[in-house]
Amino acid sequence: MSIIKSLGLSSLLLAASSAHALAPIATADFGGHHYVQFEASNWTDAEAAAIALGGHLVAVNSAAENNFLISTFGSANALWLGLQRTGPGAGDFAWSNGDAVTYTNWAGGEPNNAGGYENYVHTYTSGTWNDLPNNDGYAGPKFGVMEAVPEPSTYAMMGAGLALLGLAKRRKSAKK
Repeated sequence: MSIIKSLGLSSLLLAASSAHALAPIATADFGGHHYVQFEASNWTDAEAAAIALGGHLVAVNSAAENNFLISTFGSANALWLGLQRTGPGAGDFAWSNGDAVTYTNWAGGEPNNAGGYENYVHTYTSGTWNDLPNNDGYAGPKFGVMEAVPEPSTYAMMGAGLALLGLAKRRKSAKK
């Protein structure tokens, strides 16, 4: 990571942590995405802090990503994920960043919506998932993990544009 990028991220982390009283703990990169762990006793505070950092709570899209999260941030801590209940059905969940739900890792018997108000998802230290209410009533510390997807570089966008122009020119030449 470049020094400028590191300084910019540090400034964002400080601003977000003071705005939401959530302190960044660790950062890591995986699969082209950047992750930041911070303390958060409830889901809505965690999502607000993740947005302030320039992303959302993590959307886990594969077993490999889930394993990375647990081995990097969650082997001793419960982690808030970006998954939230959107309706009464067992499968009525959506990622806060808008990703499709293509992977889940529910613990046995979960999600159970105990009490009718478990609308947010966290991990156990084993890596399996559980639904919880939006409070700090669950025993043990909880942490949020923000996920940011880097924007495509200017050169990549320029290359894609040039490739499309070349394709269009070839098609036009073939029609003549």
